[in-house]
Amino acid sequence: MKCFPDRLAGTLERGLAPVYLVAGPELLLVEEACDAVRRRAREEQIAERVVLEADARFNWSELGSTGESMSLFASRRLIEVRLASGKPGRDGGAALRDWAEAGSDDVLLVKAQAWEIAQEKSAWFKALDKVGVFVPCWNVKAHQLPQWIERRLRSRGLSADDAACRFLAERLEGNLLAAAQEVERLALFYGRGACLDVEALRSAVADSARFDSFRLTELTVTGQAGAAVRCIRGLAETDTPQPMIVFALARELKLIESLQSLSQQMPLGQALDTLKIWQSRHQALAAAVNRMDPGTVRQALVRLSDLDRQSKSNARDEFWLNLERLCVGLALNDRERLAA
Repeated sequence: MKCFPDRLAGTLERGLAPVYLVAGPELLLVEEACDAVRRRAREEQIAERVVLEADARFNWSELGSTGESMSLFASRRLIEVRLASGKPGRDGGAALRDWAEAGSDDVLLVKAQAWEIAQEKSAWFKALDKVGVFVPCWNVKAHQLPQWIERRLRSRGLSADDAACRFLAERLEGNLLAAAQEVERLALFYGRGACLDVEALRSAVADSARFDSFRLTELTVTGQAGAAVRCIRGLAETDTPQPMIVFALARELKLIESLQSLSQQMPLGQALDTLKIWQSRHQALAAAVNRMDPGTVRQALVRLSDLDRQSKSNARDEFWLNLERLCVGLALNDRERLAA
């Protein structure tokens, strides 16, 4: 059963399905949908969660053995499979299909941030979809963003007219994660019940914190190492949520990685248009694509996975130090200078 992210909460209120497949390129929607499933699992007294990282080296027999093993602590478990590439391959497809067809008291959550519509024709997808819920998390298009912002504001007890939502959408240039962060900031700034117009938003965003995760992303990819370090220290001082910073950086680096790959097949300007990048971002992104070494970008994404784990553990102080090292390394990465 297909269920779009904005309808998932209502679906979960009726109880957990045996399987959830959450997939798509929009990181924020993917993570929020997975969080909603995890939260519902806790509400249904599912206390044990097993996470399987299904990368290229993953042995898919682990999924079957995990399903067959008995828990020492709970009658039901949440089995989370993180499908990095979005494509499980022959063995993975068979393992997922077998899980769906066998039935289990456990709940299976498959998380895939890479996704193509063609995958919905596969046998393993059809097997999961038959018994569970498919949550597609596509990028919110520019013309859809004002409506998304309006719904997000309403969920936080705020209301805004069409002009105000368009103002926010234009300011945020299609960045969904930035839009979510701005809505949270407005909720704290005005409180529940407030009705916002353009002037109210203009005043609020002018008072936005100087140090935010999206400013850090901009400084990093444009090569401003010193400013990036100062921004990180400001983020630490204001106790900015660490996962939000990781999401912002990962989103930008994945975009640069995609542009670098596409630019091998077509002119960079065409690649920017193909990925529907806002015109106001073309110059900065084109410069980053040309400046940064593709291998360094790939390595940085791996290091961001480590930072994500640190942000959710007790190594929070270590997180800030490693973040500085990562951002400075990216900001100073210039393949033309290094090749000279």
